[in-house]
Amino acid sequence: MTDLADLPIGETISAAEFTRRMHHLVPLSSEIGVIATEMGTDGSARVILPFTPSFARPGGSISGPALMAMADVAMFAGINGKLGWTPMAMTSNQNTTFLKPPKLEGLVAEATPLRFGRRLVVYTVAVFNESAPDVIVAHVTGSYALPV
Repeated sequence: MTDLADLPIGETISAAEFTRRMHHLVPLSSEIGVIATEMGTDGSARVILPFTPSFARPGGSISGPALMAMADVAMFAGINGKLGWTPMAMTSNQNTTFLKPPKLEGLVAEATPLRFGRRLVVYTVAVFNESAPDVIVAHVTGSYALPV
């Protein structure tokens, strides 16, 4: 693959292409298997995290770090949906409230921008199990700093 630094900034990309680039840019995202499925031009995004036994924690739920990484990727996908390829956008804050232990199955995260400024984007992310989209298991708020 071409060095990501050589790719055009602001280039419109699909969710599949974002996932491929994200897996290259941040190998941990590939290791956990997070996949962007939707990226809106309004900055919204949807990602999935297929279940793997390595995510399990005592008590029969999914570990917080896996869930938080997924939410972070959802926000990054939203930025790339609105602005096009923006590899240097960086997380500046993330706060996670765990509402209910997620079942040992795939998770979905839906990111919605609350404010899309020139230098800072503020998000809310709802995380739920694939089999229960009406039950939010975690609520995430976060912000991303945009490159100058």
